[in-house]
Amino acid sequence: MKVLLINIYRSLDELGGDYQRVLAPMPPITLAYLAAALERAGIPVEIYDDSLASGNEAELETCLKRVQPDVVGLSLVTATMAGAPRVIASVRKHLPKAKIVAGNIHAEVFKDSLLRQGLIDIIVMGEGELSFPELVEALDKGTPSLDTIAGLAFLSEGAVVTTPPRSRVGNLDDLAFPAWHLFPMHRYKILSFARVQDPGILVLGSRGCPYNCSYCSLRVMGNVRRKRSAANIADECEQGYERFGFKQPSFVDAIFPFGKKEGLDYAAELIRRGLHKKQVWITETRTDLIDLELVQALRESGLRRLMFGFEAGDEVELETMRKGASLDQAVKAVEICKKAGVETVGFFMLGVPGATRASMERNIKFARTLDVDFAKYTVFAPYPGTPLYDQLLAEGKILAPEDWKRYTTYPTKDLPPVYIPDGFTSAEIIALQAKAHLSFYLRPKMIARQLFQLRTLSVSDMANALVSIASVALRGR
Repeated sequence: MKVLLINIYRSLDELGGDYQRVLAPMPPITLAYLAAALERAGIPVEIYDDSLASGNEAELETCLKRVQPDVVGLSLVTATMAGAPRVIASVRKHLPKAKIVAGNIHAEVFKDSLLRQGLIDIIVMGEGELSFPELVEALDKGTPSLDTIAGLAFLSEGAVVTTPPRSRVGNLDDLAFPAWHLFPMHRYKILSFARVQDPGILVLGSRGCPYNCSYCSLRVMGNVRRKRSAANIADECEQGYERFGFKQPSFVDAIFPFGKKEGLDYAAELIRRGLHKKQVWITETRTDLIDLELVQALRESGLRRLMFGFEAGDEVELETMRKGASLDQAVKAVEICKKAGVETVGFFMLGVPGATRASMERNIKFARTLDVDFAKYTVFAPYPGTPLYDQLLAEGKILAPEDWKRYTTYPTKDLPPVYIPDGFTSAEIIALQAKAHLSFYLRPKMIARQLFQLRTLSVSDMANALVSIASVALRGR
């Protein structure tokens, strides 16, 4: 029984709006883990990246007819939902007997409607590395009932059946490394603000998060953080260097390392192997989890850029987000990184519930005050699976069913924000985002730093970034 995993295309114009020039197709790590699990189970699997084909229907049709899969697997997150109906329709047309299986956050949150509409045949709940291979093997054997497989949802006699939940993967070291050999790796890039050296690759060091930020959907992975061992992560990075020539592992974790011991252990492992002489790496963590000794050790082990979700420069907005961090901690974290020689990236959000013009102006000013090396301002979008989505839906501030194209953090006049705070218009929110980027990057200090001091972006990357930002201003925002 053959499996085809499809990475669904999302238009960069819709996803990035006026900032699309700084976006790039990223390697889909979720599908790479699933492919590895299928290979380990002896199940033939192929990958089709609809994103790299820009949603070309003819190319998708050619792939479907060539592979003739029995099962088609889709990863459904909000960003891919705009393109999902097109891909599903193509599979139904050309392979009417194939089973369409979906997983990830959106599939889990909207399982009832997806199944009842006939868009999806079976949904894998939670982590799929164990459930999906079991499901494929059961389908191959012609098992009449799927009730005995944990972690599934499907339609039976008109009713949605949900089997008992699958226990989460306890030891992440047991997972097979992502099957990057199945992907056209030369066609992917790490996003500009996260790219120090090419070629780069994504790495996952942990799953689950003990924090409860109201805008984040990581709760789908549970509130207990499960981590890989330092040796296991280093094994993957070393293999990536030797097999594919990856020079920059980039962690996709919201928090890595989680505290001093974990960070020092990982740094020591990289140095012991000599990987710090072959690779640089970047990651994201919290401002309250670092100190100078830790960051200096990470720098010695190859860390070159540390990302922080500061999110706001206003304490009230931080409370709304349940961030559990303070502005003072943000200032201290950036100071520590500067002393250790590590570049910083700051993520900020505009337009959260309760935001005022004054609070958003403070957010814009805060990034300049922090003096981070890169700042990324996104417009708040209440993504399904988050507490704020549930709250705003209950309050009637957003409507269901949603227009998934509008779920972008870079809205435009044609695709306005899906949520607009009280007292604002769509145009005002878009203008504030443009102002935030313009006021941060179009300063002589920042231009000089990017072009002549850091030299971390290519000339084309920097030009694209400046053109994107300037174009927003020239359009009158």
